[in-house]
Amino acid sequence: MLTKRILITLSFSEGILIRTKKFQSDYRYTSNFIGNKNIDEIIIIDVSKNKKKRKKFLDSVRKISQNCFVPITVGGYISDLDEIKILQMCGADKIIINSLIYQNPDNVAEITKKYGSQFVVGGIDYKFEKGKYYLFKDHGKNKTNISIYNTLKLFEKLGVGEIMLQSIDKDGSLSGLDIEFSKIVKKNTFLPLISNGSIGKWEHFYEGFKKGKLDAISTNNIYHFTDSSIAAAKNYLLKKNILLRR
Repeated sequence: MLTKRILITLSFSEGILIRTKKFQSDYRYTSNFIGNKNIDEIIIIDVSKNKKKRKKFLDSVRKISQNCFVPITVGGYISDLDEIKILQMCGADKIIINSLIYQNPDNVAEITKKYGSQFVVGGIDYKFEKGKYYLFKDHGKNKTNISIYNTLKLFEKLGVGEIMLQSIDKDGSLSGLDIEFSKIVKKNTFLPLISNGSIGKWEHFYEGFKKGKLDAISTNNIYHFTDSSIAAAKNYLLKKNILLRR
């Protein structure tokens, strides 16, 4: 049985670390948690409206990579191999791709061929509307017309190594994960699943791992970023017989 992972997600807008709520900027954070030894991985996402202050974001990635000792995954505005080379120089171990998968799948195939499947995480941003799940691109701004099933098969075909789920409705809500959507995705792909955001209490981790069959869960709640908080979460899960990466 594979061990489960606990991650943290950091969102940056215009080079400033922020909290998001339904994909909108909420308030600013400080970066005093990046030395947290209990975290398994860190996800860093550029949610800026454009790339005008991309250098500030890259500087933030570089700073975090120099001060932590866990794998770093970076997402947002990744469109070509040149951008990936820059991110690697800043310390990225993996990347998240979302919009590019819909807009230019050939580029994604080229990336996975060059760097390997383990390097690429496919992002799925979604909403539940009128009894149906819809997938979005461009930081949750534009609805796609592709089904979840066809998207998953495309991810597999392109060689994506892992999938990260993000509910636009639940983002920043602290109300728990969308377990039903996780179940749907898990039934239709062999790829490992990460679910991001909306963790408000330790029970939400447990529900995601046990009921949602998730392989990893990432929290973007600042109160979970301390050593004591993550240690408490892991102790809670271990008592619930969840096998965690140590």
